[in-house]
Amino acid sequence: MIEASIGALPGLIPAFLTIATILGIALGITSKVRDKPAGLSLLLAVALSGVLAVTLMPSEGNSGKTGICDVDLPAHAFLTSESARLNVMLFVPVSCLAVLFFKRPILAISGTLTLTCGIELFQSWAGLGRACSYDDIKANALGSFLGALLGTAILCLWKRRVPFTRADTLWGACCAAIGGLTLTAAFSFTVEPVHWEAASQLRRENMHNMLAQDAWLQETVNNLYGKDTRITQSASEKLKNGRWRLSAETAQGNVAALWPERKLIRFALRSESGTGNTGKASEDEIQAAGDRFVKKWFPKDIVDAKATHRPPDGDRGPHTLTYRRYIGGVMMPMRLDVTISASGRVTGLTARTPQDPNIPKAVVTKDKAKNQAERTAPGTTATPVKLLAQRVNHAWRPV
Repeated sequence: MIEASIGALPGLIPAFLTIATILGIALGITSKVRDKPAGLSLLLAVALSGVLAVTLMPSEGNSGKTGICDVDLPAHAFLTSESARLNVMLFVPVSCLAVLFFKRPILAISGTLTLTCGIELFQSWAGLGRACSYDDIKANALGSFLGALLGTAILCLWKRRVPFTRADTLWGACCAAIGGLTLTAAFSFTVEPVHWEAASQLRRENMHNMLAQDAWLQETVNNLYGKDTRITQSASEKLKNGRWRLSAETAQGNVAALWPERKLIRFALRSESGTGNTGKASEDEIQAAGDRFVKKWFPKDIVDAKATHRPPDGDRGPHTLTYRRYIGGVMMPMRLDVTISASGRVTGLTARTPQDPNIPKAVVTKDKAKNQAERTAPGTTATPVKLLAQRVNHAWRPV
């Protein structure tokens, strides 16, 4: 609040002088009528004019959107904020001088608290380019209490008695109640609380997350296709529960992965990029190439997994290794399909790596399942028979 006004100093001084003149005349008349010290009335007019000029002067430092007010910062951030300290200091002189001038500490506190809330409410409504903030209310309120405490201490030393009276307590409590209820209703029905700091923090976290995604995706591409491979196009799709699907295109092929799991879900090497289809690797070499690949990229998922080798259709076609995991004889949903060229190079991958579901113990044996299937289709032979985990009526079952 104060920083923007200080930045607009050329317009601040005329506004301050104008307000000080008006308030000086009004308080001067009050001091003469009620036999108050003229010096105190002048000082109070100057202090109050400074508050009004600093807080209500239009500024270009904000978007000017009306009907919103920033929700307060966390306690540690508020206590270390320079703006909060300045706002505390802003209301100390006003509150102190109001106590000395009217000699009613409770009424003075009620008035200054109503003033700070009213200022923030006006900032929210008026579209002056000023930011309404609950932090400013807290800081100004703290300044009001400190100023009132200082003014009360001075009165005690000056008058040699406690300045609190029954009338002060009654009027102060009534003013606080009426002003508090009115302003609370006004804020509740006309002002929308916003979390600028939380939104800013979220933007910073998202930016940091995006940079981490890009760095990991580039590193993954380099590991798959070779050092200095450039990503020509990339995309990120937001999934549920804070997860992302990342994809990247390169001259050699494309990659897709899940974030923050940092797991591949697809990898393809273009045939024209030199897959090395010349040569003929043995089945053992094909198996070793696939094992090395999945152990590097899926070290936890392939524990207890078994690989099925599907040979190529022709002499030079690609081989496919399918990795599945079995628990208690039941095949889990996890599946890795690794494509390997005839030369023994991994050229493709599709991966599904969900967590193993908790399933009840199977009560049907393979022989019983085979007999039941063959009875359902007479004259046929059921082979092979496997137990696998599937969702049945939204629950995992061995099928």
